[in-house]
Amino acid sequence: MKRPDLHLLKQPGRKLTLQIVAVLVLSLIGIWSVAAYELYRSRNTALREAEVRTAVQAHVFAEYSRSAFKRINEFILDTRTHWTGDWHAFSTIVKRSQENIDDLTFQVSVIDRNGLLAFSNLARPTDRVDLSKREHFRIHEESGNADRLFISRPVLGKISNKWSIQVTRPILKNGQFDGVEVVSVNPDQFAYFAENLRIRKGSALTVVRSTGEIMARYPITGGAIGVVIKDRPFLGEKAPVSGNYRSVATVDGTERIWGYRRMPEYGMTFIIGEALSDILEPYEVNRKIILSAATAASLLASALFFLLLRSLSTAEEAKQQLHEILALSPDGFVSFNSARRVKYASPAFTLMTGLSEDAIIGLDESTLVTKLTAACANKAGFPSVAMLRTELSTQADDTGEQRDSPHRLLVEMVTPGHPILEVGVCLSNTETVSQILYFRDVTHEAEVDRMKSEFLSTAAHELRTPMASIYGFSELLLTQAFDPHTQKELLQTIYNQSGLLTSIINELLDLSRIESRRGKDFVFAPLNFEDVVKAALAGYMPPAGRDHPHVMPPATPMRIYADKKKMLQAITNLISNAYKYSPQGGPVSIGYRRGAHQDAPMVALTIQDAGMGMSPDQLARVFERFYRADTSGKIPGTGLGMSIVKEIVDLHFGRIEIQSALGQGTTATIWMPEYPGAPTQPSDPTG
Repeated sequence: MKRPDLHLLKQPGRKLTLQIVAVLVLSLIGIWSVAAYELYRSRNTALREAEVRTAVQAHVFAEYSRSAFKRINEFILDTRTHWTGDWHAFSTIVKRSQENIDDLTFQVSVIDRNGLLAFSNLARPTDRVDLSKREHFRIHEESGNADRLFISRPVLGKISNKWSIQVTRPILKNGQFDGVEVVSVNPDQFAYFAENLRIRKGSALTVVRSTGEIMARYPITGGAIGVVIKDRPFLGEKAPVSGNYRSVATVDGTERIWGYRRMPEYGMTFIIGEALSDILEPYEVNRKIILSAATAASLLASALFFLLLRSLSTAEEAKQQLHEILALSPDGFVSFNSARRVKYASPAFTLMTGLSEDAIIGLDESTLVTKLTAACANKAGFPSVAMLRTELSTQADDTGEQRDSPHRLLVEMVTPGHPILEVGVCLSNTETVSQILYFRDVTHEAEVDRMKSEFLSTAAHELRTPMASIYGFSELLLTQAFDPHTQKELLQTIYNQSGLLTSIINELLDLSRIESRRGKDFVFAPLNFEDVVKAALAGYMPPAGRDHPHVMPPATPMRIYADKKKMLQAITNLISNAYKYSPQGGPVSIGYRRGAHQDAPMVALTIQDAGMGMSPDQLARVFERFYRADTSGKIPGTGLGMSIVKEIVDLHFGRIEIQSALGQGTTATIWMPEYPGAPTQPSDPTG
């Protein structure tokens, strides 16, 4: 183990620089956060004020219109009772009463029960225009004796040749329908109300029927009357009575914030909108001021912090350099001052030993060793620092170069995971640092060494058995003469053992390839789970005298995202095990089910046998390499099949469950994410 190069401690530290830069960055973030917040608040305030303003104006507009319709309704109620069919008499009555609504209407007319114009203050008595197709006539005619006020969509008058909104009530004679009295209102009368409100230059005022047709608009735009608008929040029977929305106008393409007020009793909505450009005009002015102020503040803060950086960085470099280097190291370090008391402990040391920096700062060598001994898992405890200096310090060779001692001192800690640490000490001739105790986590290396040894031992044992048979029987055939029958039996044994040897080697290579590539060579594609199982069954031949598995198909198709070859391999291994470990016979069944894991939909394949089953101890080791529940040697196999299955399923982001009991058979379940919930790229499921 190499000791740290102490000359690196003389390099300038950067922690103070980073701190000052961090403060500067935070200051700039603060300045621009305040600016952004103020801009956000200012803009939202302008938009919210516009919403309140337009909502109030729409309400006033609606109440004004309600008053107008009430006046017209009272006029109709007052005059219709005087209609007897006498044109001239009714004309006199209309003239006298019309003074109350002259500001609203330009025509009063009567349509008789047959749909013909019976009276109009703009027509001659002889003008008998057929108006039976008009909406307002049909509505009242079909309503029979129902007496209600009706407001039609805008129509182009046959007599007046003007666009008008028809306000009507039926004329009833002896309680029966006898015609319709019509008051024609110029749509512009509603639009002129905008002038009284003194709305802004880009604003718009609109009256919309419940069917979406524009009945009146200001500014007056040719072709706007009768245009149908859709997808607005005020449309529909259950729409709120009032509210706001933001949209681009259908008529002129201007984006506005709209306030509206519905009048369900008249089937109309009154809308006032302000152009977004008008609303945000004060905000844009304020925005320029805020951005200029934030820029100036940022420049001033930068200048001040750079001056501070220049004045302080030089003084702080030496103080921070040791802390910076040791803090960034993955190894653990404890430095001692000139009195050989702990001056610093790196974060890595804290993680390795469980001793915090605060708990050891200022301790002498012996006290520190006592604490480290208490944190050790091995009975020998932690060696003294003096011994470390003697046994593990580097020595100079004949060339004057430093070389590492061949000794390695390892200790095991009680912290989570029981890490194994390699420890050492290096001396320093600086005035501030007398020595450094350093730690390197070699837990992984030790575990890898153990696993390699265990694997080589197990693999050698498994390979030795078929090799011994092949070697022994080959030697017999070479040295002795046998009758043809015996010779064939010996050759068959050699052949069988060679097949077993090939199977072990192939499975070892397959497992190694899967582990090393971690699914990078998998070809993922959407698959039907049932089709994969069918393909596996088609390529598998049950032992002689055994029935094919009983398959319970899924109720609905199950799709997965998988490598077909690897899934075939995993499923075939499980089917083969189901037959091998039920040598006395019994059914093998295959089924499907659905479930969820962490709110993600999952699909499952279950393979169940009625074989010998496993004990809890055997079940706990079922995925270990070379482990076989059957120790009799009568059931062929390498003990690698379940390891391969688990690796394949894990790399598909799934999981495998095994349920078993001695003498009661085994059930293997493969859970897979249901497509399209599966990721589109493979990755390491272990994270």
